[in-house]
Amino acid sequence: MKIKIITDGNESTAFTEVIAPLETKEVFQDSLDQATEDISETETVTNTNSLESIFQEASETYNVDIKLLEAVAKQESNFNPDATSSSGAMGIMQLMPGTAQSLGVEDAYDPYQNIMGGAKYLSQMLNRYNGDVTLALAAYNAGPGNVDKYGGVPPFEQTQNYVTKVSAYYEQGVSVPEVTYNTPSKTDDSNLSEQLETLLKEFPEHPDLYTDFTSRMVSITASSNEESTDSQKAYQQLLGNTNQVILDMLSDLS
Repeated sequence: MKIKIITDGNESTAFTEVIAPLETKEVFQDSLDQATEDISETETVTNTNSLESIFQEASETYNVDIKLLEAVAKQESNFNPDATSSSGAMGIMQLMPGTAQSLGVEDAYDPYQNIMGGAKYLSQMLNRYNGDVTLALAAYNAGPGNVDKYGGVPPFEQTQNYVTKVSAYYEQGVSVPEVTYNTPSKTDDSNLSEQLETLLKEFPEHPDLYTDFTSRMVSITASSNEESTDSQKAYQQLLGNTNQVILDMLSDLS
C-alpha cells in the first residue's frame, strides 16, 4: 500500500505492507466509522471518585496547590455543585458562562468539569502574575483586566474581602465534604494508538480518503474536553495533528 503525506508543504511517500487491503471507499468507510466510534466510546467510561480526589487530580494536572483550590471552592460555593450566583457564576468554582466556555467546560454544574476548569483558570492567573497568589485570587474574582488597571488588588470591597477570606482558608486549610461523583476514566492512549494503527493498515490507495480520515480525526479531537486530564492531553496530542499521527504510526509499522 502507498500513502502520500503532505506536511508543511513537503510531499513524501511512505509504504507499508497490508494484509488483504480494502479496495473500495464504502468498505473503508464502514471500518472507519466503527473505529472512530470505538475511540469515542473510550472517553465515555466513568469512575466514581471522591471530591477530594478530583481536587487532587486538578492540582496535579495544572500545578496548583490543592489547598488553594479547596480554599477557593470553600469561598466560592462552600463546595455546592449546584450553586448559581446572582451574576450567573456556576458550580463549585463559580465559573462565569464565558469563562467556562473558554476553558472547554461543557457542563459547569458537573463537579469534575467545574473543578478542572477552575483549576485551569487559576493556573493561568498564577502564571500571569508570576505565582503571586494574592494577585491571582484578585484576578479570579474581579478579572485580570481590573488587576492590571489598578496595578494590584482592585479597590473593590468585595474583591478585597474575597482575597482576605480565601487567603485565610488557604493558610488554615478547609474540610472537603466526603461525597463522590462520576468522573471520566483515564484514557488508554496505547489502546488508541493500536486502533489508529489498525486503520492505517486498512488504508486503501484512494486519492480522497486521506482527507476523509483527517477530517474525522479532527472532529473527534474537537469534541473532547481539551486538557481535562493528563490522559486526555495524551489523547489530544495523539489525535490533534493527524499528519504527525500518521507519520508516527507508519514509523512504528516499519
